[in-house]
Amino acid sequence: MASGALPKSGAISKGYNFASTWEQNAPLTEQQQAAVVALARAVSERPFPQNLEQKSSGKDGAVLVSEKDANLEESGTVDAVLVNTHQFYKWFTDLESAMKSETEEKYRLYVNTLVERVEICDGILRQVDDTLNLFNELQSLHHNVTTKTKTLHDACDRLLLEKQRLIEFADALRSKLNYFDELENISGSFYSSNMTIGSEQFFPLLKRLDDCISYVESNPQYAESSVYLVKFRQLQSRALGIIRSHVLSVLKGASSQVQAAIRGSVSSKTTVSEGVEASIIYVRFKAAASELKTVLEEIESRSSRKEYSQLLTECHKLYCEQRLSLIKG
Repeated sequence: MASGALPKSGAISKGYNFASTWEQNAPLTEQQQAAVVALARAVSERPFPQNLEQKSSGKDGAVLVSEKDANLEESGTVDAVLVNTHQFYKWFTDLESAMKSETEEKYRLYVNTLVERVEICDGILRQVDDTLNLFNELQSLHHNVTTKTKTLHDACDRLLLEKQRLIEFADALRSKLNYFDELENISGSFYSSNMTIGSEQFFPLLKRLDDCISYVESNPQYAESSVYLVKFRQLQSRALGIIRSHVLSVLKGASSQVQAAIRGSVSSKTTVSEGVEASIIYVRFKAAASELKTVLEEIESRSSRKEYSQLLTECHKLYCEQRLSLIKG
C-alpha cells in the first residue's frame, strides 16, 4: 500500500468525529487559535529524539528508525525499517507498551512492597491475636486464682470465727471445771502438816471450798457432781474440825491459867475473895476472846450456812462449859 493513500481506520474516524463535535460545541477564540497555531509551528520545527534518526531509504519513501533497547545494552543499537503506516503503528504500539510497562514498573514495585507490608502486618496481627489469647487465658487464670483466694479467705474467716467460739466455749468450760479442779488443790493444802488455823491461806481456802460446794450443789446435772460434793464436804468437815479444836484449845488454856492462879493463891494461904476470883476469870477469858475474835468473825460471817451455824453454837457451848467449870464450885 502506498504511503500517500492511507485508509481511515475506525479509531481515526472516531477521533475526527469527536474533534468536529468538540469544535462545534466548544469553539476556540481567536487568541486560543493563535496559541494553537504557534504550538503547532513549534512542534513541527522540533528535532527528532536522539534515539531516532530519519533517513531516506531512496526507495518508496521508507523511514529508517534507530532504537535502543534498555534490556539489550550489550548488543548495541537495533535498527528498524518502517515501510508503511501499519509497521509504524505496530512499532509505536510496541514502544507505547514498553513505556507503559516501564512506567508501571514502579507501581508494581510499590504494590509488591505493599503486599510484603500487608503480609508483615498479617503476621503482626497473628502475633497480636496469639498475645490476646494468652492474655485472655492469663486473665481467666487470674480470675480462677482470685476466686480460689476469696474462697480461701472466706474459709479462713469461718475458721477464725469457729476458733473464737471454741476458745470462748473452752474458757466457759474451764471456768466451770475450775470448781472441780480445786478439789485436788484444796485437799492437798488442808491435809498438809503445815496448814494451821493461823496460816494466811486457811480462811481464803475455806472460802474457796464453800464456793465449790455451792456450785456443785446448784449443778447436780454435771457428771460425778455427787461424788465431788461428798469429797468437798469431807474437806469442809476437816476444816471445821480444825477450827473447833483451835477454839477448844484456847478456852482450855484460859481455864488452865485461871485454875493455876487460884491454886497458887491457896498454896500461899492467901484468902481470895469472890470479887478477885471473878476478876481473874474475866481477865483470862477476855484475853482468850481477843485471840478468838478473828476466827469467830469468820464463822459468824458464814452463819447463814447450816454447818457454820452449828459450829458457832458449839463454840458458844464450849465457852459456857469452860466458864461453868470454873465458877460452879
